[in-house]
Amino acid sequence: MNLLIGIIPAIFWGVLPIWMRKVTGGSFLQQLLGTSVGIVITATALQLIFRYDINARDFLLYYVSGACWSIGQGGQYREYGCLGVSGTMPVSTAFQIIGNSLIGGWLFGEWQGISASLMGLIALVVIIAGVVITNGLAAGSLKNLPEYGFLLITTIGYWGYSGFPHYASSGAGINGFLPQSLGMLTMAAIIYVSGRKKFPGNDPIGFRNITSGLIFSVAASTYLISLQLNGLVSAFILTQLNVVVSTILGIVILKEANRKKVVTASIGLAVLIAGAVMMVMI
Repeated sequence: MNLLIGIIPAIFWGVLPIWMRKVTGGSFLQQLLGTSVGIVITATALQLIFRYDINARDFLLYYVSGACWSIGQGGQYREYGCLGVSGTMPVSTAFQIIGNSLIGGWLFGEWQGISASLMGLIALVVIIAGVVITNGLAAGSLKNLPEYGFLLITTIGYWGYSGFPHYASSGAGINGFLPQSLGMLTMAAIIYVSGRKKFPGNDPIGFRNITSGLIFSVAASTYLISLQLNGLVSAFILTQLNVVVSTILGIVILKEANRKKVVTASIGLAVLIAGAVMMVMI
């Protein structure tokens, strides 16, 4: 049962980009704002039910964390349209794993000693190799380097999303979900207005994308449960299976590439996941 709960976040996070591309549609601006609204709805409902307490300092940290998430998520949503889901997810996942691991290892001192740092760098190389195999970067996809560069820059937002909660009080956890969601919504609204040059109003496609936020919230809340049942390392590794789900579904359902690519992509994803396992086991 614990394993099943641990896999649920990977399934929902993996299905999310397919859902948006196939069902809800819209621009990345509409998708980002709709997702954020859905998350706020879920977070508000949980707050009303469980009455979580949080101090002002932690509220601010989680709020900033949420704002950073919108930068990272907005970049990822944009690249779904440019690179496709199967082209975006492996690279985005690699950037997140590498950045979060280096920040945790070196900034927060989670890697103790030279041997741990060396293992981290080896894992980094393995992850990069997995991305190269999955996306076929060695076979002519270098024309997309500007898009990958944009994805890397916006992924810095994901690093802030994971990093700022480290400075919060021990055990804040789920208590920070509401302020975090408010930060997400604030930054998403700013990005929306900046991109569309108008305030959110009667936007049916944006409203439709609220369902994306509900899907995201199922994954996020289940992940918090998995952390308690499976521990940090196992829970994190299980969530990384989302890249397998989204990449394979992107190829098969969205027809982003020939189905023969599934074999190559599967090998690359296996290498990427192996690197992620190495990284979190340090």
